[in-house]
Amino acid sequence: MVKLKPFKATILNPNLESRAELVCPVYDTIDTYQYEQYAAVKDNVIHFTTRKEGVSENEFVDYAKSSLEHFFTDNILIEREKLAFYIYGVRYSLSEGVMEQIPEEDRRETYFAFGLVALVEVAKLNEHDILGHEKTFEAKTRERYHLMKACGMNFSPIVAEYNMPDHDINCIFEDYLGFHRPSLEIDEQRKPILDVELQGARHLLWEVSDEDVIAKIQRLMLNKRIMILDGHHRYTAAYQLSKDRRDGTAYTLMMLVEGGDRALLLLPWHRCMKRCRMDDLWTRIRENFVVERYDKHTENAVIYSKLNECDDEFDVRFGMYDGEEYYVLRADEQRIRKLAAERGERVGLDVISLHEWLIEPTLIGNPEDIVFTPSPWEAIEKVDKDAYSVAFFLKPLRMTDVEYKVQVEKKGFPQKSTRFLPKVAEGIVMWKWK
Repeated sequence: MVKLKPFKATILNPNLESRAELVCPVYDTIDTYQYEQYAAVKDNVIHFTTRKEGVSENEFVDYAKSSLEHFFTDNILIEREKLAFYIYGVRYSLSEGVMEQIPEEDRRETYFAFGLVALVEVAKLNEHDILGHEKTFEAKTRERYHLMKACGMNFSPIVAEYNMPDHDINCIFEDYLGFHRPSLEIDEQRKPILDVELQGARHLLWEVSDEDVIAKIQRLMLNKRIMILDGHHRYTAAYQLSKDRRDGTAYTLMMLVEGGDRALLLLPWHRCMKRCRMDDLWTRIRENFVVERYDKHTENAVIYSKLNECDDEFDVRFGMYDGEEYYVLRADEQRIRKLAAERGERVGLDVISLHEWLIEPTLIGNPEDIVFTPSPWEAIEKVDKDAYSVAFFLKPLRMTDVEYKVQVEKKGFPQKSTRFLPKVAEGIVMWKWK
Protein backbone atom coordinates (compact mmCIF):
# COMPACT_ATOMS: atom_id res chain seq x y z
CA MET A 1 0.00 0.00 0.00
CA VAL A 2 1.35 3.44 -0.98
CA LYS A 3 1.10 5.80 1.98
CA LEU A 4 0.65 9.52 1.21
CA LYS A 5 0.61 12.41 3.61
CA PRO A 6 0.33 16.22 3.31
CA PHE A 7 3.24 18.50 4.18
CA LYS A 8 4.33 22.12 4.47
CA ALA A 9 6.05 23.01 1.22
CA THR A 10 9.11 25.21 0.93
CA ILE A 11 8.74 27.64 -1.98
CA LEU A 12 10.33 30.81 -3.31
CA ASN A 13 9.07 33.83 -1.39
CA PRO A 14 5.94 35.24 -3.11
CA ASN A 15 7.19 38.77 -2.36
CA LEU A 16 10.14 38.31 -4.74
CA GLU A 17 9.58 40.11 -8.03
CA SER A 18 11.28 37.70 -10.44
CA ARG A 19 10.86 34.17 -9.19
CA ALA A 20 11.09 32.84 -12.76
CA GLU A 21 14.77 33.81 -12.78
CA LEU A 22 15.44 31.71 -9.68
CA VAL A 23 14.27 28.27 -10.84
CA CYS A 24 16.16 25.87 -13.10
CA PRO A 25 15.73 22.49 -14.83
CA VAL A 26 16.23 19.28 -12.86
CA TYR A 27 19.91 18.69 -12.14
CA ASP A 28 20.45 15.68 -14.41
CA THR A 29 19.18 17.50 -17.52
CA ILE A 30 21.62 20.43 -17.27
CA ASP A 31 24.71 20.63 -19.46
CA THR A 32 27.77 22.84 -18.96
CA TYR A 33 26.40 25.72 -21.02
CA GLN A 34 23.07 25.72 -19.16
CA TYR A 35 24.82 25.58 -15.80
CA GLU A 36 26.73 28.76 -16.57
CA GLN A 37 23.54 30.42 -17.78
CA TYR A 38 21.52 29.70 -14.63
CA ALA A 39 24.41 30.04 -12.16
CA ALA A 40 25.04 33.59 -13.42
CA VAL A 41 21.95 34.56 -11.38
CA LYS A 42 23.12 34.91 -7.79
CA ASP A 43 19.98 33.52 -6.15
CA ASN A 44 19.10 30.78 -8.62
CA VAL A 45 18.42 27.48 -6.89
CA ILE A 46 21.00 25.80 -9.13
CA HIS A 47 23.60 26.81 -6.53
CA PHE A 48 22.35 24.08 -4.21
CA THR A 49 20.75 21.60 -6.63
CA THR A 50 23.38 20.94 -9.29
CA ARG A 51 27.10 20.13 -9.24
CA LYS A 52 29.25 22.12 -11.63
CA GLU A 53 31.40 20.06 -13.95
CA GLY A 54 34.91 19.71 -12.54
CA VAL A 55 33.85 20.32 -8.93
CA SER A 56 34.29 17.38 -6.54
CA GLU A 57 31.31 15.87 -4.77
CA ASN A 58 32.49 17.02 -1.33
CA GLU A 59 33.07 20.58 -2.53
CA PHE A 60 29.64 20.67 -4.13
CA VAL A 61 27.83 19.39 -1.02
CA ASP A 62 29.59 21.95 1.20
CA TYR A 63 28.81 24.76 -1.25
CA ALA A 64 25.17 23.64 -1.58
CA LYS A 65 24.70 23.58 2.19
CA SER A 66 26.13 27.09 2.68
CA SER A 67 24.12 28.41 -0.30
CA LEU A 68 20.93 26.96 1.14
CA GLU A 69 21.55 28.63 4.50
CA HIS A 70 21.79 31.97 2.71
CA PHE A 71 18.47 31.32 0.91
CA PHE A 72 16.68 30.81 4.22
CA THR A 73 18.48 33.59 6.10
CA ASP A 74 17.57 36.12 3.42
CA ASN A 75 13.97 34.86 3.15
CA ILE A 76 14.40 33.81 -0.46
CA LEU A 77 12.88 30.50 0.57
CA ILE A 78 9.94 30.27 2.96
CA GLU A 79 7.89 27.43 4.40
CA ARG A 80 4.11 27.36 3.97
CA GLU A 81 1.98 27.47 7.12
CA LYS A 82 -0.53 24.68 6.43
CA LEU A 83 -0.22 20.97 5.83
CA ALA A 84 -1.37 20.44 2.27
CA PHE A 85 -1.27 18.48 -0.94
CA TYR A 86 -0.24 20.46 -4.01
CA ILE A 87 -1.36 20.46 -7.62
CA TYR A 88 1.62 20.88 -9.93
CA GLY A 89 0.56 21.90 -13.43
CA VAL A 90 2.85 22.07 -16.44
CA ARG A 91 1.46 23.66 -19.60
CA TYR A 92 3.78 23.20 -22.56
CA SER A 93 4.06 22.74 -26.31
CA LEU A 94 6.45 20.75 -28.49
CA SER A 95 8.91 21.94 -31.07
CA GLU A 96 8.47 20.73 -34.63
CA GLY A 97 11.49 18.44 -34.25
CA VAL A 98 10.03 16.73 -31.19
CA MET A 99 6.53 16.57 -32.69
CA GLU A 100 7.91 14.62 -35.66
CA GLN A 101 9.05 11.84 -33.32
CA ILE A 102 5.63 10.95 -31.93
CA PRO A 103 2.67 9.26 -33.67
CA GLU A 104 0.16 11.64 -35.25
CA GLU A 105 -2.65 10.67 -32.89
CA ASP A 106 -0.60 11.97 -29.94
CA ARG A 107 0.17 15.38 -31.48
CA ARG A 108 -1.48 18.43 -29.93
CA GLU A 109 -1.00 22.17 -30.01
CA THR A 110 -0.89 22.45 -26.21
CA TYR A 111 -0.27 19.88 -23.48
CA PHE A 112 -1.29 20.50 -19.87
CA ALA A 113 -0.33 17.87 -17.28
CA PHE A 114 -1.46 17.74 -13.66
CA GLY A 115 0.46 16.07 -10.86
CA LEU A 116 -0.34 15.42 -7.20
CA VAL A 117 2.58 16.53 -5.00
CA ALA A 118 2.69 14.73 -1.67
CA LEU A 119 5.01 12.92 0.70
CA VAL A 120 5.25 9.21 -0.05
CA GLU A 121 6.52 6.65 2.43
CA VAL A 122 9.57 4.99 0.88
CA ALA A 123 9.99 1.24 0.53
CA LYS A 124 12.54 -0.92 -1.20
CA LEU A 125 12.12 -0.53 -4.95
CA ASN A 126 10.27 -3.30 -6.80
CA GLU A 127 9.50 -5.30 -3.67
CA HIS A 128 6.05 -3.95 -2.85
CA ASP A 129 4.00 -1.16 -4.45
CA ILE A 130 6.72 1.25 -5.63
CA LEU A 131 8.33 0.17 -8.88
CA GLY A 132 11.29 1.38 -10.91
CA HIS A 133 12.08 0.83 -14.57
CA GLU A 134 15.67 2.05 -15.03
CA LYS A 135 19.01 0.87 -13.69
CA THR A 136 20.83 3.20 -11.31
CA PHE A 137 24.51 4.05 -10.94
CA GLU A 138 26.13 3.97 -7.52
CA ALA A 139 28.13 7.19 -7.96
CA LYS A 140 25.03 9.18 -8.96
CA THR A 141 23.01 7.78 -6.07
CA ARG A 142 25.83 8.52 -3.63
CA GLU A 143 25.96 12.19 -4.66
CA ARG A 144 22.21 12.65 -4.18
CA TYR A 145 22.38 10.82 -0.84
CA HIS A 146 25.12 13.07 0.53
CA LEU A 147 23.43 16.21 -0.79
CA MET A 148 20.03 15.35 0.68
CA LYS A 149 21.55 14.24 3.97
CA ALA A 150 23.62 17.42 4.37
CA CYS A 151 20.76 19.77 3.42
CA GLY A 152 17.82 17.84 4.85
CA MET A 153 15.75 18.72 1.80
CA ASN A 154 14.15 17.49 -1.40
CA PHE A 155 14.59 20.20 -4.05
CA SER A 156 12.14 18.80 -6.58
CA PRO A 157 9.63 15.95 -6.56
CA ILE A 158 10.39 12.52 -7.96
CA VAL A 159 7.87 11.85 -10.75
CA ALA A 160 5.86 8.62 -10.62
CA GLU A 161 2.74 7.34 -12.38
CA TYR A 162 -0.38 5.51 -11.26
CA ASN A 163 -3.30 3.94 -13.11
CA MET A 164 -6.78 5.40 -12.71
CA PRO A 165 -9.00 4.66 -15.75
CA ASP A 166 -11.84 6.88 -14.50
CA HIS A 167 -9.45 9.85 -14.06
CA ASP A 168 -10.93 10.55 -10.61
CA ILE A 169 -7.99 12.54 -9.20
CA ASN A 170 -7.57 14.67 -12.31
CA CYS A 171 -11.31 15.36 -12.20
CA ILE A 172 -10.98 16.47 -8.58
CA PHE A 173 -8.23 18.87 -9.62
CA GLU A 174 -10.26 20.36 -12.48
CA ASP A 175 -13.35 20.74 -10.29
CA TYR A 176 -11.28 22.31 -7.50
CA LEU A 177 -9.61 24.81 -9.86
CA GLY A 178 -12.68 25.50 -11.99
CA PHE A 179 -11.39 24.80 -15.49
CA HIS A 180 -10.76 21.92 -17.87
CA ARG A 181 -7.43 21.33 -19.50
CA PRO A 182 -5.80 22.31 -21.81
CA SER A 183 -7.58 25.62 -21.09
CA LEU A 184 -6.24 27.67 -18.19
CA GLU A 185 -8.63 30.04 -16.41
CA ILE A 186 -7.30 31.16 -13.05
CA ASP A 187 -9.97 31.78 -10.41
CA GLU A 188 -9.16 34.62 -8.00
CA GLN A 189 -10.24 32.31 -5.17
CA ARG A 190 -7.91 29.56 -6.39
CA LYS A 191 -4.82 31.46 -7.45
CA PRO A 192 -1.58 29.45 -7.75
CA ILE A 193 1.05 30.12 -5.11
CA LEU A 194 3.68 29.95 -7.86
CA ASP A 195 3.37 30.67 -11.57
CA VAL A 196 6.60 30.84 -13.59
CA GLU A 197 7.83 30.06 -17.07
CA LEU A 198 10.94 27.97 -17.71
CA GLN A 199 12.26 26.98 -21.13
CA GLY A 200 8.92 27.77 -22.73
CA ALA A 201 6.85 25.71 -20.27
CA ARG A 202 4.55 27.26 -17.69
CA HIS A 203 4.86 25.77 -14.20
CA LEU A 204 1.98 26.38 -11.78
CA LEU A 205 1.57 25.27 -8.17
CA TRP A 206 -1.72 25.28 -6.25
CA GLU A 207 -2.08 24.50 -2.55
CA VAL A 208 -4.86 22.14 -1.43
CA SER A 209 -5.28 22.30 2.35
CA ASP A 210 -8.96 21.27 2.46
CA GLU A 211 -8.97 18.21 4.73
CA ASP A 212 -11.93 16.61 2.97
CA VAL A 213 -10.25 16.84 -0.43
CA ILE A 214 -7.00 15.48 1.03
CA ALA A 215 -8.83 12.54 2.61
CA LYS A 216 -10.69 11.77 -0.64
CA ILE A 217 -7.42 11.69 -2.60
CA GLN A 218 -5.82 9.46 0.02
CA ARG A 219 -8.73 7.02 -0.28
CA LEU A 220 -8.45 6.96 -4.06
CA MET A 221 -4.75 6.13 -3.85
CA LEU A 222 -5.27 3.22 -1.46
CA ASN A 223 -4.09 -0.07 -2.97
CA LYS A 224 -2.53 1.70 -5.95
CA ARG A 225 0.91 0.81 -7.25
CA ILE A 226 3.15 3.58 -8.51
CA MET A 227 6.01 3.45 -10.98
CA ILE A 228 8.86 5.95 -10.98
CA LEU A 229 9.29 7.81 -14.26
CA ASP A 230 11.97 10.39 -13.36
CA GLY A 231 14.15 10.28 -10.27
CA HIS A 232 15.43 6.73 -9.78
CA HIS A 233 18.70 7.92 -8.23
CA ARG A 234 16.91 10.32 -5.88
CA TYR A 235 14.50 7.59 -4.83
CA THR A 236 17.32 5.12 -4.17
CA ALA A 237 19.08 7.81 -2.10
CA ALA A 238 15.83 8.49 -0.22
CA TYR A 239 15.49 4.80 0.60
CA GLN A 240 19.02 4.79 2.01
CA LEU A 241 18.22 7.90 4.02
CA SER A 242 15.15 6.21 5.44
CA LYS A 243 17.53 3.76 7.09
CA ASP A 244 19.43 6.58 8.84
CA ARG A 245 17.92 6.95 12.28
CA ARG A 246 19.33 10.40 13.02
CA ASP A 247 19.58 12.21 9.68
CA GLY A 248 17.03 10.40 7.56
CA THR A 249 13.30 10.42 6.97
CA ALA A 250 10.82 7.69 6.10
CA TYR A 251 9.22 9.87 3.39
CA THR A 252 10.25 11.54 0.18
CA LEU A 253 8.71 14.18 -2.09
CA MET A 254 6.85 12.91 -5.16
CA MET A 255 4.65 14.15 -7.95
CA LEU A 256 2.15 11.47 -8.94
CA VAL A 257 0.74 11.66 -12.46
CA GLU A 258 -1.94 9.53 -14.09
CA GLY A 259 -0.35 7.14 -16.56
CA GLY A 260 -3.30 7.54 -18.94
CA ASP A 261 -3.03 11.34 -19.04
CA ARG A 262 -2.74 12.44 -22.67
CA ALA A 263 -0.37 15.22 -21.61
CA LEU A 264 2.17 12.70 -20.31
CA LEU A 265 4.52 11.88 -23.18
CA LEU A 266 7.20 9.23 -23.55
CA LEU A 267 10.03 10.11 -25.94
CA PRO A 268 13.26 8.40 -26.99
CA TRP A 269 16.92 9.16 -26.37
CA HIS A 270 19.13 8.98 -29.45
CA ARG A 271 22.73 7.73 -29.49
CA CYS A 272 25.91 9.15 -31.03
CA MET A 273 29.15 7.17 -31.24
CA LYS A 274 32.37 9.18 -31.25
CA ARG A 275 34.49 6.46 -32.81
CA CYS A 276 33.68 2.95 -33.99
CA ARG A 277 35.00 0.27 -36.34
CA MET A 278 32.85 1.19 -39.32
CA ASP A 279 33.72 -1.87 -41.42
CA ASP A 280 32.77 -4.15 -38.54
CA LEU A 281 29.60 -2.10 -37.92
CA TRP A 282 28.45 -2.55 -41.52
CA THR A 283 29.24 -6.27 -41.43
CA ARG A 284 27.02 -6.64 -38.36
CA ILE A 285 24.27 -4.51 -39.92
CA ARG A 286 24.17 -6.74 -43.00
CA GLU A 287 24.07 -9.86 -40.79
CA ASN A 288 21.16 -8.68 -38.67
CA PHE A 289 19.15 -6.03 -40.54
CA VAL A 290 17.43 -5.17 -43.78
CA VAL A 291 18.70 -1.73 -44.85
CA GLU A 292 16.65 1.05 -46.46
CA ARG A 293 18.74 3.99 -47.70
CA TYR A 294 17.61 7.62 -47.84
CA ASP A 295 19.27 10.70 -49.29
CA LYS A 296 21.12 13.00 -46.88
CA HIS A 297 18.55 15.74 -47.49
CA THR A 298 15.59 13.55 -46.48
CA GLU A 299 13.50 15.19 -43.75
CA ASN A 300 13.44 13.61 -40.31
CA ALA A 301 9.66 13.34 -40.53
CA VAL A 302 10.06 10.78 -43.32
CA ILE A 303 12.42 8.65 -41.24
CA TYR A 304 10.09 8.78 -38.23
CA SER A 305 7.06 7.91 -40.29
CA LYS A 306 8.90 4.73 -41.31
CA LEU A 307 9.90 3.98 -37.70
CA ASN A 308 6.37 4.54 -36.38
CA GLU A 309 4.79 2.28 -38.98
CA CYS A 310 5.50 -0.83 -36.92
CA ASP A 311 3.24 -1.84 -34.06
CA ASP A 312 4.44 -5.42 -33.58
CA GLU A 313 6.91 -6.06 -30.76
CA PHE A 314 9.09 -8.22 -33.03
CA ASP A 315 9.15 -5.62 -35.82
CA VAL A 316 12.27 -3.88 -34.54
CA ARG A 317 13.61 -0.92 -36.48
CA PHE A 318 15.61 2.24 -35.86
CA GLY A 319 17.30 4.96 -37.88
CA MET A 320 20.98 5.65 -38.55
CA TYR A 321 22.98 8.53 -40.00
CA ASP A 322 26.67 8.35 -40.96
CA GLY A 323 27.16 11.80 -42.49
CA GLU A 324 26.53 10.51 -46.01
CA GLU A 325 23.07 8.97 -45.92
CA TYR A 326 20.15 8.09 -43.64
CA TYR A 327 19.20 4.46 -43.11
CA VAL A 328 16.23 2.65 -41.63
CA LEU A 329 17.53 -0.61 -40.17
CA ARG A 330 14.87 -3.30 -39.82
CA ALA A 331 15.96 -6.30 -37.75
CA ASP A 332 15.66 -9.88 -38.94
CA GLU A 333 12.51 -11.12 -37.19
CA GLN A 334 13.82 -14.63 -36.44
CA ARG A 335 16.97 -13.25 -34.83
CA ILE A 336 14.86 -10.82 -32.78
CA ARG A 337 12.59 -13.63 -31.59
CA LYS A 338 15.65 -15.62 -30.59
CA LEU A 339 17.10 -12.61 -28.70
CA ALA A 340 13.77 -12.11 -26.91
CA ALA A 341 13.63 -15.77 -25.88
CA GLU A 342 17.23 -15.77 -24.64
CA ARG A 343 16.72 -12.68 -22.50
CA GLY A 344 13.13 -13.28 -21.46
CA GLU A 345 12.25 -9.79 -22.73
CA ARG A 346 9.89 -8.50 -25.40
CA VAL A 347 9.90 -4.78 -24.56
CA GLY A 348 12.80 -2.54 -25.55
CA LEU A 349 14.22 -4.93 -28.12
CA ASP A 350 15.25 -2.01 -30.32
CA VAL A 351 17.55 -0.60 -27.62
CA ILE A 352 18.76 -4.06 -26.58
CA SER A 353 19.60 -5.20 -30.13
CA LEU A 354 21.20 -1.85 -30.99
CA HIS A 355 23.58 -2.06 -28.06
CA GLU A 356 24.27 -5.81 -28.13
CA TRP A 357 24.61 -6.24 -31.88
CA LEU A 358 26.03 -2.92 -33.04
CA ILE A 359 27.26 -0.43 -30.44
CA GLU A 360 29.06 -2.54 -27.84
CA PRO A 361 31.01 -4.79 -30.28
CA THR A 362 32.19 -1.91 -32.51
CA LEU A 363 32.73 0.99 -30.07
CA ILE A 364 36.27 2.36 -29.89
CA GLY A 365 36.82 3.81 -26.43
CA ASN A 366 34.66 3.68 -23.30
CA PRO A 367 30.87 3.53 -22.85
CA GLU A 368 31.12 7.14 -21.62
CA ASP A 369 32.05 8.08 -25.21
CA ILE A 370 28.46 7.41 -26.27
CA VAL A 371 26.45 10.65 -26.23
CA PHE A 372 22.72 10.52 -25.50
CA THR A 373 20.56 13.33 -26.84
CA PRO A 374 16.80 13.93 -27.01
CA SER A 375 17.21 15.89 -30.26
CA PRO A 376 17.64 14.23 -33.69
CA TRP A 377 19.01 17.54 -34.96
CA GLU A 378 21.71 17.57 -32.29
CA ALA A 379 22.62 13.98 -33.15
CA ILE A 380 22.93 14.89 -36.83
CA GLU A 381 25.00 17.96 -35.98
CA LYS A 382 27.42 15.89 -33.91
CA VAL A 383 28.11 13.69 -36.93
CA ASP A 384 28.36 16.62 -39.34
CA LYS A 385 30.30 19.12 -37.20
CA ASP A 386 31.79 17.33 -34.20
CA ALA A 387 33.35 14.42 -36.07
CA TYR A 388 31.18 11.70 -34.53
CA SER A 389 31.12 8.52 -36.59
CA VAL A 390 27.44 7.64 -36.51
CA ALA A 391 24.11 8.51 -34.89
CA PHE A 392 21.19 6.18 -34.15
CA PHE A 393 17.54 7.30 -33.86
CA LEU A 394 15.00 5.39 -31.79
CA LYS A 395 11.22 5.53 -31.79
CA PRO A 396 9.16 6.21 -28.64
CA LEU A 397 7.98 3.47 -26.34
CA ARG A 398 4.42 3.40 -25.00
CA MET A 399 3.50 3.70 -21.34
CA THR A 400 2.01 0.21 -21.49
CA ASP A 401 5.41 -1.05 -22.68
CA VAL A 402 7.11 0.39 -19.61
CA GLU A 403 4.48 -1.07 -17.30
CA TYR A 404 4.84 -4.50 -18.96
CA LYS A 405 8.62 -4.38 -18.59
CA VAL A 406 8.40 -3.68 -14.87
CA GLN A 407 5.33 -5.65 -13.81
CA VAL A 408 5.48 -8.70 -16.08
CA GLU A 409 9.10 -9.06 -17.22
CA LYS A 410 10.30 -7.61 -13.90
CA LYS A 411 13.35 -6.09 -15.53
CA GLY A 412 14.76 -2.62 -16.03
CA PHE A 413 15.56 -0.77 -19.21
CA PRO A 414 19.12 0.01 -20.25
CA GLN A 415 20.40 3.49 -19.42
CA LYS A 416 18.67 6.32 -21.28
CA SER A 417 15.84 4.27 -22.76
CA THR A 418 12.98 6.54 -21.70
CA ARG A 419 12.44 10.29 -21.61
CA PHE A 420 9.22 11.55 -20.09
CA LEU A 421 7.56 14.92 -20.62
CA PRO A 422 6.75 17.18 -18.95
CA LYS A 423 9.74 17.72 -16.69
CA VAL A 424 9.36 19.28 -13.29
CA ALA A 425 11.73 22.10 -12.33
CA GLU A 426 14.02 22.60 -9.36
CA GLY A 427 12.70 25.24 -6.96
CA ILE A 428 8.97 25.02 -7.71
CA VAL A 429 8.04 22.89 -4.70
CA MET A 430 10.49 21.63 -2.08
CA TRP A 431 10.36 19.90 1.28
CA LYS A 432 12.61 20.55 4.25
CA TRP A 433 12.53 17.73 6.79
CA LYS A 434 15.25 18.95 9.15
